[in-house]
Amino acid sequence: MTMTTLVSLSLLVLACAAGLLAWPLLRQWRQRSRATRTIDTALQRQAGAGAQAAAQPGSAPGTLPQAQAQAQAQAADAGANGAAGATASNTLGSKIGKTLHARFDQRWLESRVGRAVVTAEEQALLEQCGFYGARARAVFGGLRVALPLVATILAVLWRLPQGAGAALTWGFVAFAVAFFAPKLWLRRRAKNRLAQVDDELPVLIDMLRLLQGVGMSIDQSLQIIVVEFGNLMRVLGPELHRANQQFASGRSREQTLLRIGRLFDSEDLKGLITLLTQVDRHGGGVQEPLRQFGERLQVARKARMKAKIGKLTVKMTGVMVVSLLPVLLIITAGPGFLGAIRLLSQMGGAR
Repeated sequence: MTMTTLVSLSLLVLACAAGLLAWPLLRQWRQRSRATRTIDTALQRQAGAGAQAAAQPGSAPGTLPQAQAQAQAQAADAGANGAAGATASNTLGSKIGKTLHARFDQRWLESRVGRAVVTAEEQALLEQCGFYGARARAVFGGLRVALPLVATILAVLWRLPQGAGAALTWGFVAFAVAFFAPKLWLRRRAKNRLAQVDDELPVLIDMLRLLQGVGMSIDQSLQIIVVEFGNLMRVLGPELHRANQQFASGRSREQTLLRIGRLFDSEDLKGLITLLTQVDRHGGGVQEPLRQFGERLQVARKARMKAKIGKLTVKMTGVMVVSLLPVLLIITAGPGFLGAIRLLSQMGGAR
């Protein structure tokens, strides 16, 4: 058995394994589509039967105009009912599709492959990146399964003419890179969002101070911030909107705010949430504590900026040594070296 045959058999086994993994997903998708289509067809058939029954004329000869008017009214009602039935059919079909999608995503996440590729750490990263629900986790898990397989096959096919050993090596490298790439992207996005939270926090504190100064409560202030100024805060705006929705559905304000504190590992944000929850629980004025907290936050930001500038100065020293020092040496010491070279050449010519 040659190496090319071995690689071909390996690719065939890999394709069969991918097909076995995808077969239950395709079967569930087919069942879901068939159930939705059957329900939509039954509702449309029922609406059409109602329209045909309403369109039949009356049998009494003396009441022909009344029968025609009644038939027209019934036909109009049937048309309205048919439109309503079609709307209900679409609504019901969409609801059934969403329900089946949710069940499919939940089954996929509870399977062995789903638990292996979407762990608790990946779920936390997805929430930090703003992706909530089973749908986002299922899409991430499917991407983490399909992307390495596709990358491996392409790498092997690309390097196969150069040799089986190189093809297998590139296949393993492509599989590893494609498997870890989505998680690395999530970590980078979560880190950027955390830095953006630190930038948006002073704006949130200032708006809370202004709204508290005009006599609004914490709930009213958060609602106005989300509705009117949610576009200014790319990260905290959607999170506060989600917290307001959870508060409207029956959760306490403390639970909704503590969820944001646990989601982002920011000490300043946790301090603000602790302050708001204490005021919401025990009452009292919040404007003066917010002013003090904002001043402390500004002092901490200045200290962080000074530390960052100090690190940047050290880094720029290396850049200056590498880029400017050779130029300075050429400009300052160049004429002296040229003069010494000319003098040595003249002395050599005199001899």
